[in-house]
Amino acid sequence: MACISKRETKSGLTYRVQVKVKDKGSGRINVYSTTWKPQAGSSPKQIERDLTLFAAEYENSVKMAASASGEPTQSPESTLSQYSIWWLKRRKDEIAASYYVNCESAIELTDKHIGGYKLKELTPNIIQQYYDKLDRAEKTVTVVTAKPTLREKMKTTGVGYMKLRYEKGFSSCSLANALSGRRISYEYAKRLAAAFNESVDALFDVKQTKQRYAHETISKIKRTLRAVLATAKKQRLIADNYASADYITFPKRPPRQIDYMDDEDAKRFYKAADEFPDIRYKTAMLTLLLTGMRRGELCGLEWQDIDFENATITIARSLTAVRKVGLVLKDPKTESSKRVIAVSDKLLSTLKEYKEWYDNYKTTLGDKWQNSNRLFTSEFGGVMYPGTINFWMKKICVAAGLEYRTVHSLRHTNITMQIAAGVPIVTVAGRAGHARTSTTTDIYSHFLKTADRTAAQKIEEIFE
Repeated sequence: MACISKRETKSGLTYRVQVKVKDKGSGRINVYSTTWKPQAGSSPKQIERDLTLFAAEYENSVKMAASASGEPTQSPESTLSQYSIWWLKRRKDEIAASYYVNCESAIELTDKHIGGYKLKELTPNIIQQYYDKLDRAEKTVTVVTAKPTLREKMKTTGVGYMKLRYEKGFSSCSLANALSGRRISYEYAKRLAAAFNESVDALFDVKQTKQRYAHETISKIKRTLRAVLATAKKQRLIADNYASADYITFPKRPPRQIDYMDDEDAKRFYKAADEFPDIRYKTAMLTLLLTGMRRGELCGLEWQDIDFENATITIARSLTAVRKVGLVLKDPKTESSKRVIAVSDKLLSTLKEYKEWYDNYKTTLGDKWQNSNRLFTSEFGGVMYPGTINFWMKKICVAAGLEYRTVHSLRHTNITMQIAAGVPIVTVAGRAGHARTSTTTDIYSHFLKTADRTAAQKIEEIFE
């Protein structure tokens, strides 16, 4: 506790604030002091309030400076909110930006429910009740789609796609979604409506529904709290990690739904991609389908990653869009995701064709080119937003006469087709960038069972 003494000086009334801190290493008592002067005209109550606040802040700053880490000391008396913020700050430089943002959101939500409890007050029952609330929680989902009046408004005002895209700065992907009747965000709809001086309701249909949070979303929140308390346990601030499965009952994970194409749809998609007139769309879609790489890994590819002589692709980085941060170029998802994979003759010839087009296009732009070495870029060589790949995917689906499938469905399609073809699971996992073969077998267990039945039949045919 800070020691405060009143002093009368020639310049007026001042207060001396003194803080004593024991150096646990040497056992010495170090004394720190400062002077505080109240504002002129302050009442005695105002002086008392301001002085108390100043003394507390000064004491805290002295203890922070005196500690080895320069941070406030955490103790069992710290609230879960205080400790969680400290934990996140400590990990900021060692975790990926996307994981940091997810943890930040999880901690903010946890603070609203149990953040006020001191660490020493936490019990399995408190955490179980919080988890049960999460499992029952619902969110409001707003579905916004354009009315025909949007296109009519564009015609009557003369503000078409190109003006919206280049003069008013609307992104091409969301603009294309709006004009084709697909879902867009409410904020984007507000911006579009404002561009025509109209209300949102005049140009868009807005529907709101309630739905449960995805199992994985809730799991991320729970995992964050478990990680926070695991550190607290290591520091002996709590007796045990009451957020772990030793104390908490977790709901059963629902069956994983995998979006993939069957053989016929995959062939139609392959044919449409191969015949598509835009070489960028063709190369991107065939690369995804024939290698099974992730969208972010595709967007992170650079030309030095393509070994034309040995017919391989090195996956060394990933480009992702992180909420609150923007575009982030980072290492792949796991250490095993850094990999070298062989490519087929077909994909190799497509990449060579694309490289020739790429070099000619770069030469045509001249000084406008932004000197990028990335395979897939924006119009003038800048960083391409990963969402653009979704737009390309939709174009190929339309050309193939297929319902829209997610970009990630191409990864699932590639892996399931390898399993069906009898490729060893170790090879499948390696090409997919899975850290363990168990990850592959867990996700694709259904297809492994099908392959197992096929194997049994093959053995019987041999003996017959």
